[in-house]
Amino acid sequence: MSGNNPNMKRNALAALSGTILALAIGSIAIGSATTAYAADSPGTVVAAAKTAAKPALLANIPRGITVTEVFGSSVTIVTRSGPGSTTPITKTPDKAGHVTFTNLIAGATYVVVHDGKIIGSVTPVNAVGAASDLVVRATSKNDTVNLDWAHQVAKTNGGAGVTYVITAKPETGKGATVSSEVAGFAARSDFAARGNSALKSATLTGLDPDTLYVFTITPKNSVGAGKPSVAKMARSLADITGIKSSQASVPAASAPVATEAKPVEKPVEKPAVSAPVTPAAPAPAPAPGPAAPATKTIYVCPDAYTETGSGVCEKISAYTYTSLGYTYHEEPNYVQVQVGTTERSHPFDGNACGWGTLYGNTCYEWTAVYETRQQGTNQVKDQAPAGYTDNGSAWTKKDAMPAGYTDNGSAWVQTAAKVAKVVPA
Repeated sequence: MSGNNPNMKRNALAALSGTILALAIGSIAIGSATTAYAADSPGTVVAAAKTAAKPALLANIPRGITVTEVFGSSVTIVTRSGPGSTTPITKTPDKAGHVTFTNLIAGATYVVVHDGKIIGSVTPVNAVGAASDLVVRATSKNDTVNLDWAHQVAKTNGGAGVTYVITAKPETGKGATVSSEVAGFAARSDFAARGNSALKSATLTGLDPDTLYVFTITPKNSVGAGKPSVAKMARSLADITGIKSSQASVPAASAPVATEAKPVEKPVEKPAVSAPVTPAAPAPAPAPGPAAPATKTIYVCPDAYTETGSGVCEKISAYTYTSLGYTYHEEPNYVQVQVGTTERSHPFDGNACGWGTLYGNTCYEWTAVYETRQQGTNQVKDQAPAGYTDNGSAWTKKDAMPAGYTDNGSAWVQTAAKVAKVVPA
């Protein structure tokens, strides 16, 4: 077999070409392999219906309520049955499913009906008034104070649902504001003396002992926040309590340093010939100076009074009112009733016969005869008693101003002089 045989060369090239083609096809098959993915497990959620929101009953406006998430049919409200119940009020919700009722009776419970079903009840309230008699007292800790105040609470303004936001803001505006919100609990009640208000109390901690704060008490109910009552500090808690914000650190005693012991040389013995020395008399102790005073006298506002920016001690009391329910009387209800007709006639003159009928050449006319008669009675609200005004839900009259107070147009105010107080020096 010769290496120059043309047939052998052709056979070799054909075999080599087949090998290369097979390798190329194998590479294409490997590179185009399809990727496999794991399937989701059975029970995987692929779609779900949106759950409809439940209606909400909100006493969020003064003497009014808002009902949300009510679509389609109208909404009706009425106070509970029995004496004093009101006429049902019906309104149609807007496109957003909201409906608002206003001019309701504050403190009354209204039943809400939608689609023929009772969906709940709600009590509208008045806007909450400001607190009064705010007093802030120091404690044995230099970062804690006790606060006392008075606030009139009733079912008409939220009752037990009233809360109080307490804030302590640095007077200079620099530093952190400390705040807390407490439930409307009564520390003690003195309704007769304070006009249906009760004293409240709370503790606020986390204050900076060296900072002067402005304290506020803001009542809140479902309608919103009332007007804040304000009290300002004249001295820091560190100054009042005598406890500074930080104490100077005392350096720890250094440990003794060990040194290498050296041999002691034996002294040369010499005879003692010195005479005994008489010790000198001690110097007399200096005379004691005057002792530093342990206390000092300062002048502060009396308890329950707050110092204003001008240095005046004030005590503010909210107005109190007397309310009377409406009274009614019956009045006759008169209507016009037809009791017959009258007849008249006249020759026909060629014009229209009016309301009558033409017979031949004569016009005959009939006229109805009416008479005023009573049909039942109407219930009419009486006039407000002397000195009372109508607020839309009752007759009210502001009570007489307590003795010793003045009226500033928004509350009763009493002033007092500062009193001496002995405190640690």
